[in-house]
Amino acid sequence: MDFDGVSSVVCDAEESDWLDVSYSERNYVEQDPEPRKARRKFNIKITKPVKIAAIALLCVALLAALLFVDGKFAKDVFQTAKAAYSTSVFTLPQQKTDVNVIEIPSNLDLVEVADGVASFTGGRAALSFTDGKVTAVGEGTVTVAVDEKLCIVYSQLTDIYVAVGDEVSVNSLLAKYSDTFCATLTVGDAVVDVVGSETQLTWNV
Repeated sequence: MDFDGVSSVVCDAEESDWLDVSYSERNYVEQDPEPRKARRKFNIKITKPVKIAAIALLCVALLAALLFVDGKFAKDVFQTAKAAYSTSVFTLPQQKTDVNVIEIPSNLDLVEVADGVASFTGGRAALSFTDGKVTAVGEGTVTVAVDEKLCIVYSQLTDIYVAVGDEVSVNSLLAKYSDTFCATLTVGDAVVDVVGSETQLTWNV
């Protein structure tokens, strides 16, 4: 073609293989991260002695801290804690004793207790101190069994109104006496060491 004296050449070009552009889908593989370090599991068992030691250490630390806060208060707390600890740790357990009590009839007055023998006055009637059974009657004496072991021997009596085998109740009439009569507690053949007051006789087992 000529355009205003300029000749142009038209060339047909064919696609060549080198012009082919092919696209392929790329698969990106993530690189493995650095292997994690295996975590070690520690199973720590806290024993009872360790717990007690930890609590004791905590208490000591608390008391030490109180010394810096308020000296007087901390000192009082420390002394109280020390006394309580000493009492609980160093005090030996005391043997528990059973205290036995017999009420004295209201019509009687206790004169004295000597060598386990209690003397009474206050009237002319000797009343039973407890329920029981009459096991012996002698000249001026009545023995009443309170249980399988304990007996009460009433002595210095004048007129006796009970017999062997009689069941007696508390405050029932046993006998009469002149000025004073005595009561002795026995276990077997042993005399019980009693302590007397205005209203009762007591002793320890």
